Amino acid sequence: MTGFPLARLLALLVPAALLGGALLSQYGFGLFPCEMCHWQRWPHEAAIGFTILAFLFRSGAAARLFVMLAGIAILVSGAIG
Repeated sequence: MTGFPLARLLALLVPAALLGGALLSQYGFGLFPCEMCHWQRWPHEAAIGFTILAFLFRSGAAARLFVMLAGIAILVSGAIG
């Protein structure tokens, strides 16, 4: 069970960092994203939402399910790319 808090933290930090980097590039440096880049943002946003739900449930099967859904969302974003 020691790996679960780390998985939950990574499921939050990875998409948040990637989405934050994309938004910083767009609005901070004026780099306009392509259409596919916009598509990749949706799974990252979903992953962040699933992870927030995992933090709310703290432990148990529901929290694990939300972390797994967040991981799948991150993989979907990678597949789009």
